Amino acid sequence: MGNDSQEVTTDTESQKITGTEYKKQGYCLFVWVSPDKLECRCSYVPHQQGAMMTSDELKGYLALSGVKEGILPDALDDFSARSAAGQALTMVKIAAGTPPEAGLDGHVEYTAQPSAVVRSFSDENASVDMHRVLTFINVMPGDEIGRIIPPSPGRPGRNISNQLIPQQTGKPLKLKIGNNVRQDGDGSLLIAGAAGRVCEAGGEISVAEEFVVQGDVNFRVGSIDFNGFVEVRGDVLDGFNITAAKGLRINGNIGASAIRSDGDIAFCGMNGQKKGTIVCGGSITANFIHETDVECAGDVNIEVELHNSQLKSLGKVIVNTGAISGGCCIALGGIETKKAGSAASVMTELYAGIDYRDKDEYEQLLLELEKIGVRMGKARTVSDSDELKKARTALMERVMALRNKTDQRANPKINIKGMLYDNTFLGTGLVAREKVDERSGPFSAIENSLEGGLRFVELTSLDVKAAAIEQVYVREQALRREY
Repeated sequence: MGNDSQEVTTDTESQKITGTEYKKQGYCLFVWVSPDKLECRCSYVPHQQGAMMTSDELKGYLALSGVKEGILPDALDDFSARSAAGQALTMVKIAAGTPPEAGLDGHVEYTAQPSAVVRSFSDENASVDMHRVLTFINVMPGDEIGRIIPPSPGRPGRNISNQLIPQQTGKPLKLKIGNNVRQDGDGSLLIAGAAGRVCEAGGEISVAEEFVVQGDVNFRVGSIDFNGFVEVRGDVLDGFNITAAKGLRINGNIGASAIRSDGDIAFCGMNGQKKGTIVCGGSITANFIHETDVECAGDVNIEVELHNSQLKSLGKVIVNTGAISGGCCIALGGIETKKAGSAASVMTELYAGIDYRDKDEYEQLLLELEKIGVRMGKARTVSDSDELKKARTALMERVMALRNKTDQRANPKINIKGMLYDNTFLGTGLVAREKVDERSGPFSAIENSLEGGLRFVELTSLDVKAAAIEQVYVREQALRREY
């Protein structure tokens, strides 16, 4: 081309860059090729005398510099036009190669989704529920956990010298199959063998049926929703909720929280502050329960006290050493407590032998009947009156069905081992409750089927059914009539 070229080092933006300089009378062209040969940049300095560089000359210099691939047409045309017009140009990208794409490593693609979605605390603009921060991938037996995705080969690149750049192939996944996980199909499908949470640690994937919190359930841990068994070795602070499908054990106390499990629940104590709730599909064991709404499918065994709570149980309720004071306690399998009510005469209601669901329905039916009675008094047409009578008849049939309902688990019996205080109401059926004067124990209160109201008898275990005791009195009465 009739020009001089040499390798030079120039300073650009405080960096030393080595390239090739081409000099002619009218201009000077600097061509830089990156060390990996994936990029070419050019600088141009026009001189006062001599002809400016043409497009063909620029292409020739690029070829001399080894640029054979990846030339950017628009950038080349623009550089040629501006250099021909005598403009100085600095490090303009003229060509670019194609870098290689590394293959993806083998990995597990989870199909089971976390049970809770969490935002980072660092996101100041996000609305974050600070009580809801712990996530699990909860699974049930037979659920698909995920699939093992094999490594991908990646894609090779090509530099501006038209040389192939080999890619890095992904690495195979080294995965150990742990407890409660099996592989199906060709081995790529991961299936849960038990209910619990998916764990991946140390290259092993497993399903854990238990989750242990070493300390308190607080902002560090967050609320818990787990398909397995949960153990908390500290307290559960106000506002943090726990759902544990297979059971729950809390070594400390519970605040104003929502606690739920299909299994048994055991804890030291709970002060629900009139906001806390427990829903239990098994049995409950605790030292004390204060100001909490409780629903339990099994027995409730409390060591010290049930205070100002609404407790509904389909089993027995037993308070061993203290009192049931304030609130309402309903137990299908019977109630036993050392004390009922309090010396301050706080109103306390105890109902035994009643399914709380039937009681709720029964009370709702009575309200509906009362409303219908009011509407019948205001009915203006025979048609309206007939419709209301039909509705009343249907409600009465359901009322009678509930009154006559029998349940093998029912034991309408209330055991008082120590003292029953004034302003305590006892009920052994759906129909009525009875306010009982202060009375010293021990005694058992059962339904008096002969005279109505309650019958107070010698204290016996809740394992002895009230119906069997009452039957003895019925037979004695029958014998007296015969003689």
